[in-house]
Amino acid sequence: MNRFLLPLHFLVSLLCITPLSAQVYFLRDTFCSNQLIVVNGNVYGPDKPTGTEIIPGGANNGADSIIEVRLVFLKPSLTRLNSNHCIGDTVWVNGVPYHAGYYLGKEVIERGAANGCDSIIEVDLRFFPRPIVDIVQPLCDGDTLWVNGKPFSAFRPNGVEIVPGGAVGGCDSIIRVNLTIIPLPYSEVVDTLCPDEIRIINGHRYDKDFRAGVEIVPGAASSGCDSIIYVRFFFRDTWMTLGGDVEIYYGEEACLKPLFSFSPTALEWSPAVPCSTLSCLPYCQPYTSNARYTLVARDTYGCIVRDTVNVRVLRKVPIYAPNILDPRGNWPNNHFFISTGRGATQINRMLIANRWGELVFERENFPADAPDLGWDGNFRGQAAPPGVYIFWAEVQLWDGTTEIVSGSVTLVR
Repeated sequence: MNRFLLPLHFLVSLLCITPLSAQVYFLRDTFCSNQLIVVNGNVYGPDKPTGTEIIPGGANNGADSIIEVRLVFLKPSLTRLNSNHCIGDTVWVNGVPYHAGYYLGKEVIERGAANGCDSIIEVDLRFFPRPIVDIVQPLCDGDTLWVNGKPFSAFRPNGVEIVPGGAVGGCDSIIRVNLTIIPLPYSEVVDTLCPDEIRIINGHRYDKDFRAGVEIVPGAASSGCDSIIYVRFFFRDTWMTLGGDVEIYYGEEACLKPLFSFSPTALEWSPAVPCSTLSCLPYCQPYTSNARYTLVARDTYGCIVRDTVNVRVLRKVPIYAPNILDPRGNWPNNHFFISTGRGATQINRMLIANRWGELVFERENFPADAPDLGWDGNFRGQAAPPGVYIFWAEVQLWDGTTEIVSGSVTLVR
């Protein structure tokens, strides 16, 4: 192994000619603005983020060590909490309670920001009062007061309602309800009325078909509440009837015979009839024309009842003739005669013949309904033989017209 030995002066000359190089280091890092970094005894922070530090002989080769400082200082996250709340509420921020007595402050959340630095919350809260409204008033029984969509009445006169967000700042409104229920005054209307009597109460009609009810008169009470009226009517059993309409033949008699459920104190006929008391009833008379009567009767209570009856006189006159003649019978059945009532004035002519056509009786211009002027069953002074006979008669009617009547009659002995 060869060894080279250099003279000492040569080595010294070599060191002087080739100086040692300094080592350069870069310090790059990120910190929060509330942090301070000491490099080579110098303090670096947000106000001094960069610089150059020289450490003499700090390198491994004995040369100086140079540190280029390039730091970034991040600001903390800042949040301002300004919100409205209501007295009585508690807002927790970073574990600290804020309320109406403590509403300003600053909270630091270590490393709470997205960049890893602290998060700072500046708290400035406003607390508004919750208004209280008292509703103290009277309320009529049966009425309903609606508060916050809830009904208050006699079944629920008191209570507390909360209106969410109904006050300034979005606070709840508190409504305290205290009602005094006023009972509704009531009265009764009870009476006994006449059959056709009516009463109007509160604009409603009451009669025998609508006898009872409950009326509410709005605001009629002294308190301003409604007034209740219980209505009940009774009706007297007072009635009268003249019966049904009457049909008679001309000149016949018809009677007015009213029936009463009471003892009338007065009778009033229209048209007038000479009968104003019960003592003259029934009232009868003959009719030759139609008639219409109305009777008004009054009882001891002043009730009035009325009824109407029609008397119709038929234009046709009834004409009757017997179909059997027995001369041995009783009067007037032992004579054959024409009966017409009052509708005929006379018999102009009446003929009776046997079955061979021979006249056995003839008479002219004699009144109807006259048995003694009829046929007695004799012919030429002798008793006519039993058998069937034919009759014919011309009847003069009340209006001047005539009517022919014919038929057969059986003579028996």
